[in-house]
Amino acid sequence: MPWPLIVLLLGGCAVIPDAQLEFEADRLRDAAMTAFEAGDRRTPFELNRSALAVTAQLPSRSWRTVENYDDAGLYYYAVGDWEQSARHQAIAVLLACGTDEGVEMRPVYVERLGWAFAKYRPSLDFKPIAANPMFLLGDPALRLRDNADIRRRYFAKFRGEQCHPGRSNCSDNPVSDPEGC
Repeated sequence: MPWPLIVLLLGGCAVIPDAQLEFEADRLRDAAMTAFEAGDRRTPFELNRSALAVTAQLPSRSWRTVENYDDAGLYYYAVGDWEQSARHQAIAVLLACGTDEGVEMRPVYVERLGWAFAKYRPSLDFKPIAANPMFLLGDPALRLRDNADIRRRYFAKFRGEQCHPGRSNCSDNPVSDPEGC
């Protein structure tokens, strides 16, 4: 990991330009996928966590964040952790809602989420979720409201603030219902 990025991730005061963060997120994501495709089932998780730490510094609608959650869903699916696969795919679907890229990719993400749900909850009728993924926010077992990226996208009362449960800037109900979801 490059020196300036380590300072940022460890709580330093340096401000890293989005372009540099995007470069680092892409580098980590590519390395994770390369390791995964080579049959490694441990390293991709480590690199993916690092990539998500980087994307947490990007704007809440960053496509790199969505792609890293989608990849995590794939990695968990490959090791048979259906719950984590469903959780990460659900996050990818919800973060893709209302984005320009989501128009094209949403059907792909929803299909992958369906694969995970078919294993995680085989008796569940997935059609209502596929039609309206916002239902996922009400699923307590997936713990989506615990995810920082979901909180900052859907539950912050004031744009530009991080939502912290129990604080006044965090709503129990989504503050946005993006079109296209």
